[in-house]
Amino acid sequence: MVYLCIGRRSATPYYIEGSGIGIYSFEELAYYIRENLLMLDTTIMDDRLCNFMDRELGLTDLADKLSHIINSGGSLTDFVEAFFFYTHFASVAEIENMKRQLASRGTLSKSEKYRMKGDFLIKGGKYTAAVNEYNMAYDCVDEEQRPKEAARILHNKGVAFARMFYFSDAAECFKRAYELNPTSQSSKEQYDSAVQIMNGYIEGVQDNLEGAAYRKYYKYKKRRENEDIASCRESLDELIEELENSYRKSFSSF
Repeated sequence: MVYLCIGRRSATPYYIEGSGIGIYSFEELAYYIRENLLMLDTTIMDDRLCNFMDRELGLTDLADKLSHIINSGGSLTDFVEAFFFYTHFASVAEIENMKRQLASRGTLSKSEKYRMKGDFLIKGGKYTAAVNEYNMAYDCVDEEQRPKEAARILHNKGVAFARMFYFSDAAECFKRAYELNPTSQSSKEQYDSAVQIMNGYIEGVQDNLEGAAYRKYYKYKKRRENEDIASCRESLDELIEELENSYRKSFSSF
């Protein structure tokens, strides 16, 4: 399927509150809303967004429609429906499905909502914020009544800790997750990996690396295998710098 571009591309981004994501075009905004539908809340209904669509994207008609919904007390469902009805980015059936998904959010427990927010933040590299969401999710769940949900929260929290290289904290989360849900082989394997890393088994680190960091790790590993000591140290310095940059990013503000 081919989509035609709508409006123009902005030279400066619009940052969506709570995500740290910069939007430059209508297509990016439509993709963001569709992919994160269950994570949306009324903060997306902002006059600043309407002004951005009007002034930067040249979508005055759509901006006026959405602004009217906001200022007349319309719902998030009304906002999303109007947004997609304006375009060809979703069929009528798809829009109705999105409305059903938004309505289903009312059946989610507090712990599920916090956990989903944490999962969303992990995807954006906001690991510290994700841990905070998992803490709130865990506070809302009863381990005895819902052990699998508690285990899922702890497992995902462990992933966030591992991405920040807090392997001791990660190991504790994975261990408790496995205790609550012994059928979860993933939690057990992650716990074993975290313990190995704490004991100096560096190869285990690669499971927590992404993108540039993984490439730098691979270069370091190859040079170490070739016993190229000088280059190996250089690659290790590059890897450490990349990890530090990634770590700083995880603490960056929204």
